[in-house]
Amino acid sequence: MPNDAFDVKVVTPDGEVWSGQATSVVVPGVEGYFGVWKGHMPMIAGMDVGALWIKTLSEHVITLLAVDGGFVEVNREGVTVLAESATVGGDIDVIAATKDEEQARALLAQHFGDIEVERAKVALNKALNRKHVAEIAKSKPTQMV
Repeated sequence: MPNDAFDVKVVTPDGEVWSGQATSVVVPGVEGYFGVWKGHMPMIAGMDVGALWIKTLSEHVITLLAVDGGFVEVNREGVTVLAESATVGGDIDVIAATKDEEQARALLAQHFGDIEVERAKVALNKALNRKHVAEIAKSKPTQMV
């Protein structure tokens, strides 16, 4: 294992989504994106909806995942991402994400109560994130896994 590599696992309630060696990880933290490299200080942080970037041992291969929040733990062994849900960029169903976006926008237009509006905003954010990550993955297919 190269000197700058560490273990990364991405886990959801449904099981492990991705695992392997990485040289860096960029996480959508609740207070903004942050990077993790080997030797990073141990920490646990909240994760927001966004794109999770994992640079693998081959400097030209980046794994991109759409995550829907959760937590990330950094320790001496590596990084564990505990996501509410996570999908590898190339595996995202853009048609389903577009349908989810349309449903969320329709709910927002109906102006139900505060709770329904917040739920619709969260659903819209998640759908737009999946579409965005899928777009990035398609635009750089030679660099994505």
